[in-house]
Amino acid sequence: MLESTNTDFEQLLMNQSAMMISSKPKDFNQLWQKISLDVLDFFNIDRLTLFPNSMILLNDGKTESVEKAGIPPLIKQHFIDGNYQDYFKLLKTKHDWISFTAQELQKDKCIVLNKLHEQGGRWHCIIPLQLFGQQWGALSFTRFGNNDQPLGNEDLKRLKLLCEMWLCYWQHSTLALNLQQDVNENEKLLLLSKKQCAVLTLLAQGDSAKQCAEKLFLSPRTIESHKYRMLDILELDKPAELIQFALRNGLGISSD
Repeated sequence: MLESTNTDFEQLLMNQSAMMISSKPKDFNQLWQKISLDVLDFFNIDRLTLFPNSMILLNDGKTESVEKAGIPPLIKQHFIDGNYQDYFKLLKTKHDWISFTAQELQKDKCIVLNKLHEQGGRWHCIIPLQLFGQQWGALSFTRFGNNDQPLGNEDLKRLKLLCEMWLCYWQHSTLALNLQQDVNENEKLLLLSKKQCAVLTLLAQGDSAKQCAEKLFLSPRTIESHKYRMLDILELDKPAELIQFALRNGLGISSD
């Protein structure tokens, strides 16, 4: 497959940036649904998904996905049912991306990949994304045609760059919206103990309760207890809101 030229990609990049710069923070998600379709066409991709490295947020459906006409939409429940943790482990790859052929999708032990093949996916790629040196999540995309060839390395680099730009705008729009909130969350943050802040930081970075317990030399039950105490203190309803609170207040970014 012929790769796109630098000139074509630069034009796409500038167009995408210009539209995001001129948009309002509250309109970002709607705008992304529109401009990401141009990216599907440009790279000949059938479906594309952005998702955070947080099982809590994934369980709460916090993903963005877009597909071409005639392509089955992402069924988020497929990520949640079964051992979807195996799919999250793929984000720990030391490579810039990891891809799967039709046969690999079908034969892999990861249930999510198997279901993707059952849905018609014939080539799948995952590109881990970072923000401020910390793993944020990933971009995953799929081709459903039997005759489609994998993307070349140069196009994969271009797509990664484009998605990193998306992520920066996405996070900035989220921050801008949060600054408009009436409640001063910094004051709420002061109500948490040092230990609770440590627990919340690790959870926001994607650690499970068990991993938090190991790092803080506590029991998983104590971690769960801290979570529910923090929900009460911060007047939040569910764990996903707790993680969102942490990310809004910069607790998901390591100071190392």
